[in-house]
Amino acid sequence: MATFFWEYYGGAGPAWTDMSTNTVVFASSLTDLTQPVTVGQYNDGTHMGNDDPGTDQCGANHANNIKYISSGQFQLNAGGSETLNSTNLAWNENTLRVRFTDASSVAITNARFYTYDGSTVTTEATGVVAWAWQCTPSGVNTWQLVNNPASGIGGDNSTERLTLLDQAASTEHHYYISVTATPTSVGAKTLFDFGVALTYS
Repeated sequence: MATFFWEYYGGAGPAWTDMSTNTVVFASSLTDLTQPVTVGQYNDGTHMGNDDPGTDQCGANHANNIKYISSGQFQLNAGGSETLNSTNLAWNENTLRVRFTDASSVAITNARFYTYDGSTVTTEATGVVAWAWQCTPSGVNTWQLVNNPASGIGGDNSTERLTLLDQAASTEHHYYISVTATPTSVGAKTLFDFGVALTYS
């Protein structure tokens, strides 16, 4: 049986920890998920909340925060600006891990990560500009714009999502992904969800 697991690196360990019962909350604080992100600024904190935002569920170690600086630059947990690559942003420093398992050994093609409005997978989220990046040694060292309602970008549509690399046959596959976002208007942005789709054989 094929199964997806959504995980963040934090909790008691820190270790890869299930996040499926919680909400990813972007905030302006590394420690307080109730502090909103300023319009035009990118998130300074990433948290697991039990509502929108609810109370913090990160545990002893907060989720890592990856902040967009420029097309090839990022900031990790309020540190200095760094070049976006898998040396500077290691696998366990990314926003999340998507783990896909199957009882049989399967190969993965056509995998992609996208953001959407929470209802229709081809419709962009409203009020949010978002960027994403996959941590691999592939040499892709720039952010991919995955949501911008002003230009109709977002959802599971070609050129509007993050293409994930194919993977050889295995019973378990990992995708390490960083996501960063900024609101385009004041107010909570609750119609902003993540999705992953792929083909396996």
